[in-house]
Amino acid sequence: MIKTRKMILIANFLAIAIVLNLIESALALSPVPGAKLGFANVITLIILYIYSFRDSSALTLLRVILVGVLSGRLLGPTFYMSLSGAAVSIIAMGILKKTNFFGILGVSVIGSIFHVFGQIGAGIFVIGSTAILYWMPLMLLLSIPAGIITGLVAKRFISVWDTWHNKMV
Repeated sequence: MIKTRKMILIANFLAIAIVLNLIESALALSPVPGAKLGFANVITLIILYIYSFRDSSALTLLRVILVGVLSGRLLGPTFYMSLSGAAVSIIAMGILKKTNFFGILGVSVIGSIFHVFGQIGAGIFVIGSTAILYWMPLMLLLSIPAGIITGLVAKRFISVWDTWHNKMV
């Protein structure tokens, strides 16, 4: 029963992350072409803190793949950049969470910064040019407030979750 409940909750979180990702892609809120503020990463953080690194990694990988399928960009340059950014970010956040030093806000900001490094690395490889490095300073600058906002939203959700979850148990 507990495993079924967890699986259902994670599936719902995955659906929310996909919708957030697709909406954000349609809004184009960032001055950097193709870049997003990462609202779906709120869900990655929530799952990392509520469940585990493994669950958060699986959810993030599935989100990137399913958004790639739904947007028609699967296996295109933006897919690989998104996948690389997500992979580097979740690994960094998983390691930092284990240290218990930074807290959720610090983990979020550093995850956001590492996401940029992953994207830029993949971009250089996929595009075959270092011209993408031109965008790196702006992307890093934007990643800090994006990481703070993501961390604050996730932190607030988790505090509500803890209250709700304790009443359910």
